[in-house]
Amino acid sequence: MHSNSEKKATTVLFLRHGKTDYPKSRYYDDRIEDPSLNTVGLREAAPWSAFFESYPHKISAVYVSPSCRTQETAKISMKTLGLSPQVVEGLQEWCFGRWGGLTAEQIKTQYAEEWTAWRGDMLNFTPSGGESLDHFAKRANATVAELVSRHPEQTLLMVTHAGVIRMIVAAALEMPLLNFKRLVIAHASVTKIAYTDRWPNLHAFSYTPEILNEETL
Repeated sequence: MHSNSEKKATTVLFLRHGKTDYPKSRYYDDRIEDPSLNTVGLREAAPWSAFFESYPHKISAVYVSPSCRTQETAKISMKTLGLSPQVVEGLQEWCFGRWGGLTAEQIKTQYAEEWTAWRGDMLNFTPSGGESLDHFAKRANATVAELVSRHPEQTLLMVTHAGVIRMIVAAALEMPLLNFKRLVIAHASVTKIAYTDRWPNLHAFSYTPEILNEETL
């Protein structure tokens, strides 16, 4: 049974980008290195095109992070929608400043005091030139809230990053932010949240094409 509030929701499909060859051990910084999708990532993104084309609810707009990997994923997955993706800086991944491109071991060696401070207060400590976890969460959620406000009772597609989706889901569920790593977001997966006038409702989490159908989303 759906309440009137649920019927009037703005629904967002959050699509994470496909895989890249960027090493998992290094912290992202797209200002230094902006990796493209690899062959696996290109293949992961492809099935979404047919799915979104046949999706029972019209997708009114597509918003995408400025990263190469998200823009490539958007281009592949929405090619049948007849929409132009709009680049939104606020959908960018967590910024680690001068830690970008480094491994944890390199950060421990080169910026030992910063690393110790961060491990002691991950929520509030800000790496030089970067942003704290708290700031990242507020930035991601404020961005999504502003985009949702533009499209009452519509369906949106946002192509973004695992970190951003974790922040969005954590806020929707009102879960402790420091537990964000417990939210595992698969590459090229969709998470669906309906934003009502009362609260967000999580309808689907980290779904990939091989395990979903139209009834799921």
